[in-house]
Amino acid sequence: MTERKTPNTRAGAIVAGVTAGLIGASLATAAAAHEFTAALMVHGPDREARLAEAVNGFLLAADERDGHAAETSDGHLGGVDVQILPLPRDATGGVTGLVGSPSDQPDVFVIFGTGESAPNPPSGFSSHAILMVPGTLPEAAEWRDTSDADGFAARYQNEFGQAPTEYAAMGYNAARRLELAIRPQDGFVNIDEIASAIAETAGGITW
Repeated sequence: MTERKTPNTRAGAIVAGVTAGLIGASLATAAAAHEFTAALMVHGPDREARLAEAVNGFLLAADERDGHAAETSDGHLGGVDVQILPLPRDATGGVTGLVGSPSDQPDVFVIFGTGESAPNPPSGFSSHAILMVPGTLPEAAEWRDTSDADGFAARYQNEFGQAPTEYAAMGYNAARRLELAIRPQDGFVNIDEIASAIAETAGGITW
């Protein structure tokens, strides 16, 4: 008579649990790699107006490539979904056009209006976030030029119904620098390399 072996259900359950956990972790990592939150934080006077302008400029750049139907983010930079978090929260009254779901702990902080090339981390947020300023803009005559229908100023005026301000140009420049830093990476994963690439473009980029 052949002995019938009872399956080790507890061991099977452990293996199944570990497998499910690994799959879940892999999916979570993949999702994180293809999405990041960028906080745009404005200091100084007229914060509400300047924050809205900076967000508009950032949105214009984030809508230039990789768009698709049924968007759930605020655009794409480097092939990655970007969620925009405007700060400070009490200055967001003029901000429009955001549809994403940003994290309360941003991956990137773009700091406007401090005059610092290396801003300090905002209090209450993760110290692991990338900190950056908008960077050096092209000459004003260039970014204000509306003669080129495909240029920044003409597209901004067509999209928002008014000429771009300096803060709009700074928001656009910051987003373009993020695009250049993230595009060569396989998603938003290698933070050190992305931060290094951002630093390399602080002195200016070609629009």
